[in-house]
Formats: sequence, C-alpha cells, structure tokens
Amino acid sequence: MKERLQIHKKADSSASKSEQGQHLLTTHSQLGSKKPIVQAKVENQKFQEYQFEATKLQIQAKHGTITPDGQERLTVLQAKMNESLQQGKEHSFQFGHNIDKMAIKRADTVSLAQMQPLQEPLIQPKLTVGQPGDRYEQEADRVATSVVSQLNAATLQNQEGQQTTLAGSRNIQASSEGILAANNSADKKQKFLQDYSLAKTLVNSIDDTLPEDKILEQLFKNFGNIQFQYTMVSKSQETLLKGSPEGDCQTLARAFKKVAEEYFGIEKITVESIAKPFLSEAGVTPYQGKKPNCDDGKRWFFQNHYWASWNGKVYDVLFLSHKRTEADMAKQVQPLTSMLMPEQEYYETEKGKVVYPIVNKYSTVEISIFEKLKNFVNNLGRFFSDNMSAIINKIQSLLSKGGNNASGFDSLMRELENDKTSTVVSNNQNQ
Repeated sequence: MKERLQIHKKADSSASKSEQGQHLLTTHSQLGSKKPIVQAKVENQKFQEYQFEATKLQIQAKHGTITPDGQERLTVLQAKMNESLQQGKEHSFQFGHNIDKMAIKRADTVSLAQMQPLQEPLIQPKLTVGQPGDRYEQEADRVATSVVSQLNAATLQNQEGQQTTLAGSRNIQASSEGILAANNSADKKQKFLQDYSLAKTLVNSIDDTLPEDKILEQLFKNFGNIQFQYTMVSKSQETLLKGSPEGDCQTLARAFKKVAEEYFGIEKITVESIAKPFLSEAGVTPYQGKKPNCDDGKRWFFQNHYWASWNGKVYDVLFLSHKRTEADMAKQVQPLTSMLMPEQEYYETEKGKVVYPIVNKYSTVEISIFEKLKNFVNNLGRFFSDNMSAIINKIQSLLSKGGNNASGFDSLMRELENDKTSTVVSNNQNQ
C-alpha cells in the first residue's frame, strides 16, 4: 500500500514539474515572440521613411535639380535602407530558429522527466494505467493545446508583420510611381507649350483637374482668343499652334483635337467632315477673314466642312457652335457645265437651287427659272441663229448680277419672244 502511495506521489510530482516546465516554456515563447515583432514593425516604419525621402531625392537627381547636400543625403539613406533590410532578414531568421529550438528543448525536457527511473531497486512497483479522460490526460491535452496555440500565434504574428511590411512597401512604391507620373505629365505639358507657343493662349486659365467635358468646353471657347484669320485655305494644325493662326475649318478642328489629346490627355476625339459641296446658312464666323461667300453674304457655299466630336457632342470650331451645320447638299461632286453661266459651271442642290461661281464668290438661282431659260434658248435657236451669241451674253449678264432677279429674266424672255414674233412676221411677208 505504501509503495502504491509513493508511486502516485511521484506521478503527481512529475506531473507538477511538467506543468511548471510547460508554464515556463509558454511564458518564454510569449516574450520571445512579441519582442522580434515589435522590433520588426519599428524597423519597417524606419525603412518606409527612408524610402519615401530617398524617392523624392531620386526624382530631383533624375531632373538634375538635386543639390550636393541632397546627393550626400541620398547616399546615406541608401546605406540605411540596405542595413535595415539586412537586419530584417537576420531577425526573421533568428526568430524562426528560436521557435525550433524551444520546441526541441520542450520535447527533451518532457522526455527525460517522464523516463526518469524510480529509485527503488529491490522491488518493482506495480504501475497503474489511468482511465481515458482522467485529470492527467485532460491536463496533457490542455498543455499540448496551449503550446500549439502559442506556436500558431507566433507564426501568425510573423506573417502579419511581413504583410504589413509588404503593404507599406507597396504604398511607398505606389506613392513613388504617382510622383514620377505627375512629374512626367508636367514635363510633357511644359514641352508642348515650348513647341507650340499659341497653345499657351488656348490652355490659359483651364484647371486640368476638372472633368473632361468642362476642360473641352473651356478649350473650345479659348479658340475665340487666338486672333484666327479664316482664309478658307487649309493649313496644318502644327503651323497654327506654332504661332500662325490662319487656315480653314479643318485647321481649327485638328488643332482642337491635338491640344485636347496631347496636353490634357483626353482620348477618343474625332474629326468629322462633309466631303461634298453644299449650301449653308450658318452665318458669319467669330473670326477675321472670309465672310459668307454666296448671295451677297446671305449664305455659304462650301466644298467641304470639318468639325471635332467627342462622346457624341459637336465642337464646330469654325462657328464655335455645338450644332451640326445644316446643309443643302449638292447633287454633284464635280460641277456641271452650261454656256449660259458666267463661268460655264454650276451645281444643282437637293433643295432645288442652282449654285454658280462669279469670280471668287457664288450666287444661286431657282432651278425652275434656270430650266425655263435653257428651254427658251433652245427653242429660239432656229430663229436667232445669227444673234445667239448676243442672247447668251444678255443671260450671262443677268446671272452675274445675281440669280434672284426674276423680273429681269422675265423681261429678257418677253423681249426675246417679241423679237421672235417680229422675225416670223417678217419672214412671212418676204415669202
């Protein structure tokens, strides 16, 4: 009975020592795991501060604006960052190594305690096997669970520290890339203004942080400030932007597109056009130079027309209008010919007009009147073959004064009709 009591006491004593050893191991693990993580966070913060300061100095060095003191400071920061990275690697390695050593030490200690032989050489005591789930087994499970939890917590904290460092590095990198992108954008804008002097007027007072539609609207209005001379002769947009503000609608539309895309970075601007001749009543332009060239300034006759477009919105820079130009399209790309016209050329439009040139302007006449004149002359040919040239000259003279002279045409046709009648009567009398 005494032997059994001694065995149980020793077993209790051994279990108590095991618990104490386990408690010391757990406490040591907690202290050992917290210190490297706190230190790693401090080092990560220092590294981020070094890297941020070094990035700004590297940008200055790239653009040639860094001072000698700044260059020296950059060298020091690079050395500190290298040292910080090396220390981080050493701490990470040391931390992982300590965990392994602690685990091995725990296993050795428990094994020796459990395997210590009893100091009873003469009598081999009778050992008892505990029941499943008794307090000894429960205590062993609790200790094992605690050790595993501590190890998992240390591993998780180490991973979190690494993730924090990685996130910090990514934030620094993103910040650095943002600074570089901003500097590159500023450099491109500065070069654009150096290459194209007139662009300074076009981008003046425009806040490039505004929405794109607001930027385009202000740019659109600024074209009214460049003293443009409308010559109806196309010039390149580069010629205009370099300081020669003259050209036509295509020159203006392409200059608008170039500034919007290359200076403000606005994409998907297109230049659209009407490629056939047409009549338009768009009115005067806001620029110096050409005025409406048809019917004494009442309307335009264009060979083509160009404007810019973005997201379905019209930017007609020639008229500074957002409305699409209304056009009475010519039925022909190349002009028709007639000996009755002052310059033998004319166009017919879809809305029943005949457009014909007079020197460097145009005039119109209703197509019904022109057809009547042609038929009348054809019918008179056999009566006035000798005088046909004089009749044609009279018609051309009337058309040169403008096609809206209906009374003049009627008067000429009555005169010719009377001449025809007189000729017929005279011929009959002679017979």
